Amino acid sequence: MSSFKYLLLHGLLASLTTSHGLQRRASALDQTLTNTIPNLSGPILYFNGSGPVPGINVTTPEPAPLPALSTQQITNSVLQELYAIGTGKLGNNICQICQSSLEVLHLASLVLSQDSITQILIDSCVAFNLTAYTDGGSCQSYVSGTGGLGPYAAQLLQKMSLATGDMQAFCYYEFSLCPAPPVVAINESEWFTPKPASKMVAPPPSGRTVNVLHFSDWHMDPRFDVGSEANCTNGLCCRFDSVNSALHTTTSNASLPASRFGDFLCDTPPDLGLSAFQSMRQNVNFSSVPFAIFTGDIVSHDRTNQESQALTSYEEQIAYDTFKAQLGNIPVYATLGNHDSWPSGFNEPNGFRNDSLPNEMSWNYQLVSAAWQKEGWLDEVAAYYAATHYGAYATTTSSGLRIISINSDFWYTPNIFNYYNYTNPDKSGILRFLAGELASAEQAGQRVWILGHVPSGGSSAVANPSVLFHSIVARYSPATIAGIRLFSGLTNDSFFGHTHKDQKQIFYDLQRGNVSANSSSVVTNYTNINYNAPISVAYIGPSIVPLTNYNAGWSVYQVDAATFEIVNGQTYFANISNSLTWNSEPVWEFEYDIRTIYDPTHQWPATAPLNATFWDNVTQRMMSNNTLISEYLYLSTKQSARTPACTGNCLRTSICQIRSSNRAVFDTC
Repeated sequence: MSSFKYLLLHGLLASLTTSHGLQRRASALDQTLTNTIPNLSGPILYFNGSGPVPGINVTTPEPAPLPALSTQQITNSVLQELYAIGTGKLGNNICQICQSSLEVLHLASLVLSQDSITQILIDSCVAFNLTAYTDGGSCQSYVSGTGGLGPYAAQLLQKMSLATGDMQAFCYYEFSLCPAPPVVAINESEWFTPKPASKMVAPPPSGRTVNVLHFSDWHMDPRFDVGSEANCTNGLCCRFDSVNSALHTTTSNASLPASRFGDFLCDTPPDLGLSAFQSMRQNVNFSSVPFAIFTGDIVSHDRTNQESQALTSYEEQIAYDTFKAQLGNIPVYATLGNHDSWPSGFNEPNGFRNDSLPNEMSWNYQLVSAAWQKEGWLDEVAAYYAATHYGAYATTTSSGLRIISINSDFWYTPNIFNYYNYTNPDKSGILRFLAGELASAEQAGQRVWILGHVPSGGSSAVANPSVLFHSIVARYSPATIAGIRLFSGLTNDSFFGHTHKDQKQIFYDLQRGNVSANSSSVVTNYTNINYNAPISVAYIGPSIVPLTNYNAGWSVYQVDAATFEIVNGQTYFANISNSLTWNSEPVWEFEYDIRTIYDPTHQWPATAPLNATFWDNVTQRMMSNNTLISEYLYLSTKQSARTPACTGNCLRTSICQIRSSNRAVFDTC
């Protein structure tokens, strides 16, 4: 190439390079903000977001929103997701399916109305063919009709959260589809002060006794139909609509006609209930009875689609008026049972809705508290507290015993309101009330009985509140292991019902000393029981009702007039096997005396109370004596001819259950 041509080309390239702002000899770290390599006729290219490069904060227009979904479209989508989960689209882990379904329903309940969620529950019930779980009704009647459980479930779903383990707890306790959720650690210093050394021993017995009546589970059935099918297969029998589908029988051709005096698969007919009080008068001198206790369950076991608030109100008022008429001036200290509400077993904590709205069940608490005050059993102060706090109260008898009655539905497994904020063991405040009352009684030197319905140890109890209850009882009961002269302490006994059986439940102290790394507070393992330290005992009263396959019964205790310890007791029963042969009224018989059966050789001192140490000794003997535990089980049914056979592991489990006073321990049996 000639020198002229070379210079011409070089100049042209230099001109082009200069016109694009490029440096011909750029180094690797040259910070010039435009391209140094020629882009020919193309645009200038920039570095570091300079020039016309859009800034990093420039926003892009959002896409136009999709049309808003109608309520029906959202409902259809929720149902579609539930069906996909239920048919295994997320896998076949049944616990995951249950929790995922609840989470979908929870999220839906945040945006849909109560009515819409109720309809989703009905449609899901139909889609998954769950009619068998509707208590003899249809999906419609169980969820939305006279049963009406759907709106309550919709409210619960709105409150539930995976964060507090609510879904797992619900799936475990209601359906047994998940492992048991972990038991919460409870900082006991937040509930009570350490036990003073001066409260380790109860006062010595006075040698004077009074009689106290204990009856439970009344379940009077105002719809009892004499002559109807008493051997039915469709729920509660002895009703106009009772049938036996296997035998093709109805009321018109009953295989076992219902006796007006009672049957094994039926609630209490009026004649059986009234005869129980007649039996009490015949066998106990009423002048020696300062008071009686009734440990709950008045309302009949109607199918859900036959229950109503009106029926609950009617039966409760009639029952308390009957107790008053039959027992006269003997005060009856009562507690609410799981059936003493509507819907049955449902009790919501105060503040569940918000601070300005009343408790949905307040109508019931007002009704029963007014009845207790009207009958002369509670004063105005105790009745007012019961009206505003779930029927719970504290009162002092004329002889100085402090009675604390609590609503045990707040650890009852079918109470759905126990499954939100699950990790809080006392959403209702009922156990805070109990602990406070016990602290006041301790300071005043009073002795206390606790009344409840659902035992804290058993399959009907939710773990977290039951272990807190155990902890409170342990704090206010002294150790009794040093000898039979160390009697039960401040909380000398608790009284329950619910099982329809005549049973005992022993409270043992807890192994303590596990100190938190961050504080000096004691955190207790509630399955780590000190079986060398029995501290209290719960007497679970026999039921008046014979349902299911039991005889009817009631008990009377000889109680120390000063310490209020139980010194002895007897149970009376009506043998339902004979109900069709009784002439004019049921026949009540003496069943057994506690000391005669469980201390036949009189090893226990005559004046010593039948406290936790006594019953612990009984269970120790049961472990090596199958005859003794078998007799206990037979007496628990009130000598029913339908007492199920129990051998081997069944016997061992039965002993374990007597020695279990919270759900966590019960689950290890």
